[in-house]
Amino acid sequence: MGAVRMTQRSKYKSDSAQRYLAYKDRIKWLVKQQLKGQKLLAGALEVEISFTMPIPKSWSNVKKQQAVGEYHTKKPDADNLVKGVFDSLNKLVWQDDNQVAKVMAVKSYGEVPGMEIVIKELK
Repeated sequence: MGAVRMTQRSKYKSDSAQRYLAYKDRIKWLVKQQLKGQKLLAGALEVEISFTMPIPKSWSNVKKQQAVGEYHTKKPDADNLVKGVFDSLNKLVWQDDNQVAKVMAVKSYGEVPGMEIVIKELK
């Protein structure tokens, strides 16, 4: 889910804001399961994120099969997806996302939606 714009008041009223906050909470929970007490990363970081986007159910079976592995060029935008992930990882993996000096993000269609995040410390 891509990042949404929200004011302090709208985050409690807007359905999209509520979905975004739940999305960030889910990412935090999953990352906590993997890190288990690991210290926050310091210094410059490189982040690679692969987003596997769902294939629309309305597509024909042939079109669905052809789509697997193809780039996803629809909404949400890659930068909004990255923003949601970075916001979720603040104070959990790193102190602040301003430590990220290098980013690579890929959106592609897949049979099982999800994401893979690889974080490396830069020397």
